[in-house]
This record gives sequence, C-alpha cells and structure tokens, in this order.
Amino acid sequence: MLIALEYGYEVLPGVAVDTPGVEDVLRRRERGRRWGVLALTAEVALLAAVLVVAGPGSVTGAVTAACLAPVIASTAGLTLLWHRARRRERLVMSTYGWQVWPVRTQDVRVVAAGGERVRGRRWGTDGRVVLLQPDGQSHCSFPVPSDGWDGPLPQGQRPGNEVWFAGDTRFGGMVAEPGGLPFRYVVRSVPGKRRGSGAEDDLARRAGLMPRSRRDRS
Repeated sequence: MLIALEYGYEVLPGVAVDTPGVEDVLRRRERGRRWGVLALTAEVALLAAVLVVAGPGSVTGAVTAACLAPVIASTAGLTLLWHRARRRERLVMSTYGWQVWPVRTQDVRVVAAGGERVRGRRWGTDGRVVLLQPDGQSHCSFPVPSDGWDGPLPQGQRPGNEVWFAGDTRFGGMVAEPGGLPFRYVVRSVPGKRRGSGAEDDLARRAGLMPRSRRDRS
C-alpha cells in the first residue's frame, strides 16, 4: 500500500503516462536520443572515410583518429546518459499513478562552490519541495523543480501548496504541477529508511527506483 494512501491522500486512477500531454512530452524528449545516434554515426563514418582514403597507418589517419576518438566517446556517453534518463522517466510514469501531496517550499543550507566560507567550507542555500504528512511535518523533500521541466517555471517561482508525485517517496520519482505538466524526475540524495510494504517494494523494483543494495537485502 502506498504511503500516500495511508495518509489519506488522493491517488489518481491509472498511470501517470496516461495523463493528457505527458506522452507527447516523453516522445519529444526521446527524439533527442535519435539525434545523438545520428551524430555518433556521422562521426564514426567520417573517421572511417579518412582512414580508408589516407590509410590507417598514415599521419593524417593517426591525427584524425586522435582528434575524433574523444569526440566519439563523448557523443556515445552523452547519448547513453540521455537514453537512460528518458527510459527512467517512462518507466516510472508507466508504473505509478499520480499521488496528490500537500507541500511547502523552503531553503536549506548546502555546501556550495561559491557560497559563504564558514569553518573551511563554502555554504549556500538550495530550495526544497517538502512533501508533508497530515500533521504538517515533513515526510521527505526533493530539489525545487525549476530546471529540467518541459517549459521551466519563471525564475524564482515555486509550486503552490500542492504537487503531483509519481513514484516512491523513499527513493524518488516524478514531480509535477497539478495537472501533470510540467514534470521533472527527482531523487533523494539519501534513500528513506522506512520499510515499505511488499506491494511498495515490488513497484519500486519494477520502476527501477529501489537501489541495488536495498534489493539485495529484500
């Protein structure tokens, strides 16, 4: 049983990906993967053409290979990361329905590269969306979803007193404005220690949210 249901919060029927407009956003983001594959193919084809014309043992071939190898590796790495991110979003939104959570926002103190130096460290502030328990206390928190949305919020704007969440609050998931758009993947820096029900753990494993170390102990 989801913790949201235990708290008496609304859990919308179906899965998040069925929300009008969500599938269009996911497909639009997934098209970026194809551009990465096309760029990688073009880079490899260019290297192969130079090696065929100039010869693999030639100076031109060696220089071209030395220049293009890191570019090809970088493109391949970024394409793989993009693919994994898009797969993760779709998997979570195909596994969970939207949970309607009351929230508040607050700034927390974090280590930052350009913040105020105190006791040998530089400190700054970072915004958090705090999902609330029925008594108003914090259940968990995630970074404020401003960057990474499909259509970012204006600078400084924060969600109101409610968000939609699809996922497991022990680990992470998708946070959205009421209505399901825009949305963003969020993850807890430290997984929650609460022991979930068998059904919760099964969903988290299916969605790829449960860390491997946690799965191994199950």
